[in-house]
Amino acid sequence: MRNKGNQKRKAVPALAIALLIGGGLLASTARSEPGDTDTSYSAASENDSVNVKAEHHYNSPAERAKDDLLITEVKSALAHDGVGDGYLIAVDCDHGKILLSGVVKSAQDAKHAGDIAAAAEGVTGVNDKLTWH
Repeated sequence: MRNKGNQKRKAVPALAIALLIGGGLLASTARSEPGDTDTSYSAASENDSVNVKAEHHYNSPAERAKDDLLITEVKSALAHDGVGDGYLIAVDCDHGKILLSGVVKSAQDAKHAGDIAAAAEGVTGVNDKLTWH
């Protein structure tokens, strides 16, 4: 009896995670059609700005979803590490290749951010365009 209660407690979070992932895939499906192109964004703070202009050609919604997942994983890893705290770092991905752009504190931080991005599972390459001041 005790095991059944534990199984139910484990199943509920797993179901919630599955629904969140499924919902994200559905959102990607809704906005991405085969052959569609997608562009990125701009961001600015008081002294710095980041403008990422990229054109992506996806053959399926699944390709876009994979890139979205990699972007999320890299952003999470950078935030967890704290390398870009207080600075603008834009993360984009095109078919597994990560593009980092923006501003960080030092050249060492830029290299470290590139290393973090490269370590994410599924990343095929990193184009590190970070600058520092």
